[in-house]
Amino acid sequence: MVLIDNRVIKVEVDQYFKTLEDFLIEVAFLTTLQAKAMISNWFVQNYRDILAAMKSQERLDFLLNHAENLKSYEHRQKVFDMLKDIAVADNEFHTTEQQILNVFSEVWGLDG
Repeated sequence: MVLIDNRVIKVEVDQYFKTLEDFLIEVAFLTTLQAKAMISNWFVQNYRDILAAMKSQERLDFLLNHAENLKSYEHRQKVFDMLKDIAVADNEFHTTEQQILNVFSEVWGLDG
């Protein structure tokens, strides 16, 4: 969601890390330190590939693949709510953010 509107804004990045940390503490029962370590390790290993995918012509396919992979995830409503929180962290709700949330809502069978 941070990259969906082709702008990286600090407040959205901060919201992403905070929301993900809270999610891991709640769902995976990690301590704050464990959650921060897990996020940092994952981010360092994956951020280049994600940036490349989000800049590619296959960007929508990349996002749809993730939506499909999480289609039966028991916490998909929480993930959806996290995406919404990140989208509005900059006090703006861009068309592209709304569009991708609509797609995820539809694929996941949520009310949005």
